[in-house]
Amino acid sequence: MFTDWMSKMVSAKPTTLWDPYRFFERDCSGAEFALLILNQRIEKHDELFAALWHNAAVRVCADGGANRLYDSRNEAERHSWLPDAVIGDLDSLRGDVRKFYEENGVPVIQDPDQDSTDFGKCLKWIGQKKGEKITIVALGGFGGRVDQSFHSIHALHVAQGTGKQIYLVSEQSITFLLEPGMNEMRTPMSALGPTCGIIPVGGPSVITTTGFEWNLDNTETKFGGMVSTSNHLKADRVTVETKAPIVFTVEISKRED
Repeated sequence: MFTDWMSKMVSAKPTTLWDPYRFFERDCSGAEFALLILNQRIEKHDELFAALWHNAAVRVCADGGANRLYDSRNEAERHSWLPDAVIGDLDSLRGDVRKFYEENGVPVIQDPDQDSTDFGKCLKWIGQKKGEKITIVALGGFGGRVDQSFHSIHALHVAQGTGKQIYLVSEQSITFLLEPGMNEMRTPMSALGPTCGIIPVGGPSVITTTGFEWNLDNTETKFGGMVSTSNHLKADRVTVETKAPIVFTVEISKRED
């Protein structure tokens, strides 16, 4: 039980605890989060998306993400899948989609600020409504344009040190930015892995790991040097101690029964 595990870890600060699969589970009580839908395809019968939707405390579409939500449901279903807001510069939002959501009471908020992305605009709105430290689960952070994928990683770095946890969810993986110091991740192998990676996107680091097939002991990792890609989970809880923020990504295998 995650709550039992967390209570045991409280005294172990400054360990940072991560629970990337918690948001998909049937019993998600005590794990309030906001679902941010980005502009990537949503499969109609995607059980993982449905679990995120039903577990989320607030649901926001970033501009063209509203098109994706609308297209993923049929006409009879759409009224039961209304987001709390559609936010962005709205250059990607289709007219028929905007009309549908506005007619059904969904705020469609145009923010013309060209110094922020739709991702950033949504984070700002969510923070104002639910508090700056609410956990964010962003659906569609990877898999589209490369520059947008890098911006998703940039958003992780912007949030680093603020107490806000952001998880980027794609069809195949969950990705987040580990804090400097000790990080412990709950990684149920019935649902996650085996493939994972520890990627020094923001710059070099020195890491020590446990719970992986290929563990590292006080090892430097950097682009142009050693990078731990295509590693494998070997435990339901793993640790990474790192000198600097570092990206962790883990494969989604299947939904637990």
